[in-house]
Amino acid sequence: MLSSIRNNRKALSIVLWLVIIAFVATIFVVWGVGEKTSSAIYAVKVGDHVITESEFIMQNRMAEDELRRFGGQVDNLSSYVLQSMIEKKVLLMEADKLNIPITNAEIISYINSLPAFQINGVFNMQQYEAVLASNRITPAAFEANAKDELKIMKIRGLIYQSQSVVSPKEIENEYNYRYSTINLDYAAIPLNTFESKVNAAPTDAELQAYYDIIKEAYRVPAEIKVKYAAFSKDKFLANYEVDDEVALNYYNNNKNLFSQKEGAEVSMLLIPAAAGDNESDKAALDKINKAYADLQAGKAFAEVANTYKENDLTNVDGYVGVVEKGSMQFDLDNLIFTTKENTYSNVTKTSSGYAIVFVHKLIPAKDYTFEEKKEDIKNEIKKDAGADAFNTYTLNHYTKILDNVNISELVKKEPEFAAFVITDDNYTKETDAFFLPQIKENLFMLDKGGVSQRIDSDNITYIFEIEDKKPSYIPELSQVKQQLLIDYKVDNITKTGIKTLESDIAGNGFEKTAANYNAEIKKLSFERTNADLESLFRSDEALIQMIQNTKSGSVLPKPYLLDENFYIFKVSSITPADLSKLDEHKGTIENFISSIKGEAAIAGFVSKALEKVEVKYNKDFLSRNRINIQQ
Repeated sequence: MLSSIRNNRKALSIVLWLVIIAFVATIFVVWGVGEKTSSAIYAVKVGDHVITESEFIMQNRMAEDELRRFGGQVDNLSSYVLQSMIEKKVLLMEADKLNIPITNAEIISYINSLPAFQINGVFNMQQYEAVLASNRITPAAFEANAKDELKIMKIRGLIYQSQSVVSPKEIENEYNYRYSTINLDYAAIPLNTFESKVNAAPTDAELQAYYDIIKEAYRVPAEIKVKYAAFSKDKFLANYEVDDEVALNYYNNNKNLFSQKEGAEVSMLLIPAAAGDNESDKAALDKINKAYADLQAGKAFAEVANTYKENDLTNVDGYVGVVEKGSMQFDLDNLIFTTKENTYSNVTKTSSGYAIVFVHKLIPAKDYTFEEKKEDIKNEIKKDAGADAFNTYTLNHYTKILDNVNISELVKKEPEFAAFVITDDNYTKETDAFFLPQIKENLFMLDKGGVSQRIDSDNITYIFEIEDKKPSYIPELSQVKQQLLIDYKVDNITKTGIKTLESDIAGNGFEKTAANYNAEIKKLSFERTNADLESLFRSDEALIQMIQNTKSGSVLPKPYLLDENFYIFKVSSITPADLSKLDEHKGTIENFISSIKGEAAIAGFVSKALEKVEVKYNKDFLSRNRINIQQ
């Protein structure tokens, strides 16, 4: 079982990524709406259910954004996204067959939990309506989609829980695999060793053939020039006024927030003494009496507290801070509030041990008047109501921009709007850095004149317009001939070197091959999960997995090219894991195996369900989006 899990770990990790994306990033993909559209404009039909191309494009973009944000990378992501959407349809169909119930209360709770609809962590109806409106989604459509999402979550949970139990033997096997030590021998052989075996220059026909194969590598990236409207939240709030009457109402309705209980700012030295243990009690009393004698001799309380404290959990200088009367156990509370300000108490026995307290300041109880707290109240209201008002303010501007097609047209109609607009005369390439990297790719999806969504970053809300766009293109052979000749030569040296070394390794073994090329053999030891190898060989996943899966005493059959060297490898030995530390890792390993088994069970369930459903792909859609589906 575990070897199967390891062999499929990459595929399952992709599934896990897409599960995260599906339930976190795609709250605006109302894929149920697609079933109401004409079947002639479908992307995929899953039984009677339809996935539209616009739904796929939106979810694919969100998947790309989320992977980028979390630092993930998936080859052929579009294919996985589409497959994930199909699987969701199948799970929904199966959930409907099982009549899995979803209550209105569950839908409300789910929607309330989505951060997009919250202000300061609390659901806000105006925010909910504004976000849906800006994405052109009706509350009814979104709530129907939320119901479907909850059905899918429930059926996934049922399958997951029934199949994700992990046995102690599985945990031990995975621990042994992870924490065994691989002892690796490797040697570097310079690339230019094989240069003499390669023809100096290709014919025109050879060069043309090579160009046809790799011309995509010379593609010039697309470029965009943007202008954008920028709205400062801080500037808006600086001009946002809260009326005295509003603040007074808040004060009257929350008077409990504006009363201060009697308190004291204190430091304390406490020497614990075990109840009923005369020896412990005597030792504690002796120690506290020494501390008290030092105080009497004129030493500062902070110095004494640091000298006699029992452990590192005690605060530096014995400082406790401000405590309210009645908040501590009775005997300590009584000691604090019977000690005069700026003095220390006598040694006192309490239920926790022997104590001396130092009262820095006594704080009387007080009810604050409205005038004393007015500015604080206004600032608090401004945080909530002001943020809500700013959201409405930017939404109104965004709506006005869309009503006028884009920013440029709005400025023509309302020249005063230019005060919000910034124009960048420089072009940005797809490969260039952008000051808001999280939205760069989305901007390149827009056509000339297109307008982005509202983007929030560092208390600024941005709205972008694509002022100009230069498409990506592949230059002609003549334009890249000089670089092409270099690449052709290096490519042929590489192919020759790989072929030669593969033959040498197969015929002569690791040690003799290294000796034949005067290559020094170096050694490296690492746990399977250790980063040393990744750091040395730049996290090459295929190489790392090959080494991890190579048996003790075996040679990797292929060389590995990095920079100007070929590397050859031999796993000289594998040291077993130290089982004495198994308990430290048991919980983490169990969770890992449980999640993989659960997701594998869900994938198996979906696979069987798909066998009973007709899935029909729109070939034009697949071609436009460069999606390869094995049907």
